[in-house]
Amino acid sequence: MEKLQLTQEQLEYQQILYMIQNEGVKERVFQADSTWTDEQKVLKNNYENNLYMPILIRYFHKFQDKNKRLPTQNEYVDAYLKHSFKHLKNKKWYDDKHKEFITNCIIWRADRAYKSNLIEIITAKQLEMLGYTVFRHRYIDIVMGVDLIAVKDNKYWCLHITKNSKWAKDKIFAKGSYTDYTINHKLIMYRRNFKRHVRLLYDCENGYNNHVANGLPIFDNDYLIEKLDDYYSFDWDSEDNQLLYLIERLKGRKAESESFEFVSTDKKLIIK
Repeated sequence: MEKLQLTQEQLEYQQILYMIQNEGVKERVFQADSTWTDEQKVLKNNYENNLYMPILIRYFHKFQDKNKRLPTQNEYVDAYLKHSFKHLKNKKWYDDKHKEFITNCIIWRADRAYKSNLIEIITAKQLEMLGYTVFRHRYIDIVMGVDLIAVKDNKYWCLHITKNSKWAKDKIFAKGSYTDYTINHKLIMYRRNFKRHVRLLYDCENGYNNHVANGLPIFDNDYLIEKLDDYYSFDWDSEDNQLLYLIERLKGRKAESESFEFVSTDKKLIIK
């Protein structure tokens, strides 16, 4: 009997299941406490909010494209440390005397980002099993600022996945104000609009929204169905379809070849 060839998405899903069953997913938390100095609090804020690193924003997707698998958590953290310190050496507010403290800050940020990427992949798979067609792509993430787009019954939803904390939720609103992005050295004039987008909020412990499997929060199906209601949906055939508009902007600036397309994770829907 001929052996079935697994798609990249299926292989990545299997890799996540292996992680859950074996080493699990870590989030090493280095929160402010009474031992932190005012200087350290400023350093943490500068690293989290004032260090723009496009190479790390794209790293997870690029690693997938190049290696046809997910990075391990150690590979991801190592990349965060390497590129963060490369950027930090040019910042006047950073000094190597703070290296140990900033290293902890970087590891925590990398852990959170890694976990969020895995949750996106698991959530896309769950939505597929619930009858949705799902788009997940680096340009949808980088330019639109959206983690997943779910399509069903000629409607679509724009989904943001984030930790259920005030800081993380505020960060989503801040990202909604961004405009103009560079793709392949071409400026993409795209203005984000997060109105009626869906926020999927996870906790790092079992709760109403999700359960936790060896460190990885997984949304409960009932929560996903509840959040993707008609009020937060958009008509797929509307003139202002956000995904189609993104493709127009990419092609209009020739940031991608004319053959560029978005392919859903189950390969059932292709948008050109």
